[in-house]
Amino acid sequence: MLKSRRTAIVLAVLTIVAALLLVVERGGLIAWAALLLGIALLVKIWRKPASRDLGLSLGLILFFVVAWVGSFYYVIATWESGEVVELVIDTSKGPHTARVWIMDMGTSPTIYYDAEPEVADALLAGKPLQLTRAGATSTRIPKATRFDELPEKEASRIFEAMETKYKGLNGGAIVYYVMLGGGRDRVVVVADLIEQ
Repeated sequence: MLKSRRTAIVLAVLTIVAALLLVVERGGLIAWAALLLGIALLVKIWRKPASRDLGLSLGLILFFVVAWVGSFYYVIATWESGEVVELVIDTSKGPHTARVWIMDMGTSPTIYYDAEPEVADALLAGKPLQLTRAGATSTRIPKATRFDELPEKEASRIFEAMETKYKGLNGGAIVYYVMLGGGRDRVVVVADLIEQ
């Protein structure tokens, strides 16, 4: 009983640490739930040890992993079911490849990308990138703006274009941000990709 109690405590602590790291880095409902459940389980084990504590600790880990992986798979499967293009751009950390949605809103295609800071910097600086769409690759120059700097009317136009083209697939983004959270340092960029 003592050995299984120690194992249950170790598993609960490991779950709490992993969940805390995710809460700090990303947030998200799954990380918060695992953190709070882990703390509650640890308190329960200390105050009222029982033979089922090891099973509860294993169940908590299983819940955490299945919820995270299941949500991530759902999001990727949802996003990939619409038209997705591949971008390759050089950043301060080397080449970066991204798969993003694309809208045809004017003379050049437009992307909306929740990017890492170095990728956002490269897009905002107008560094040339390779766009692969429907099997054809071309060099493009991004004319980019941070999304939070767009006038409200332009931001609404972007969301309307995404909703028109991708319809219910935007639900994947809701699941992503609510369940998995978003990276704290990410920068949302909108860019027209002008053919070179």
